[in-house]
Amino acid sequence: MLHEGVSSYDALREKVDAFAHAVSARREDVVCRAGCSGCCHAKLSLCDVEADALADAVRALPAEARRALTAQLERPDDDRCALLDDDGRCAAYAGRPLVCRTQGLPLRYPAGTVPVDAVRASAGGDVTWCPLNFEDTPPEAHDVLDAERVDLMLALINRDHSATPTRRTSIATIVRRALAGEHRD
Repeated sequence: MLHEGVSSYDALREKVDAFAHAVSARREDVVCRAGCSGCCHAKLSLCDVEADALADAVRALPAEARRALTAQLERPDDDRCALLDDDGRCAAYAGRPLVCRTQGLPLRYPAGTVPVDAVRASAGGDVTWCPLNFEDTPPEAHDVLDAERVDLMLALINRDHSATPTRRTSIATIVRRALAGEHRD
């Protein structure tokens, strides 16, 4: 049962964070940390429920952080996430979407959905993880997050949240709109 005021999306984020924390606490070979930003070199888009949560997090940033984000958005076009600063840190870390919260972890997807060169194991599907993690010993079954299930739960939450549940918005657009004080249509 959810506590009053906690949305289904917040509850899902908390579960994913708890799983990630448990894996990191069990495994010394998970090297994800502040400044490690290899997975942040992508132009991602989000469904409406995640876009709204990220926009709220950006609007809640202190003025200095919002000014820095504005400057980041004006940098030359590269492959970095709009939230990634020059020190390799996320400007809105606390509000980051699920895809960012799960990167680096061993993630299981249905067989055939992960590019062949990214598959590191097969255990009831294709399992992939950051090559910097689990270098000496592969993850154990309880270290693997069922990404398909997380994606399904997110889709169901988004369906209840959005009149246009298939809409995706780029993180850069979400940040620009939030900094301008705009809200999603």
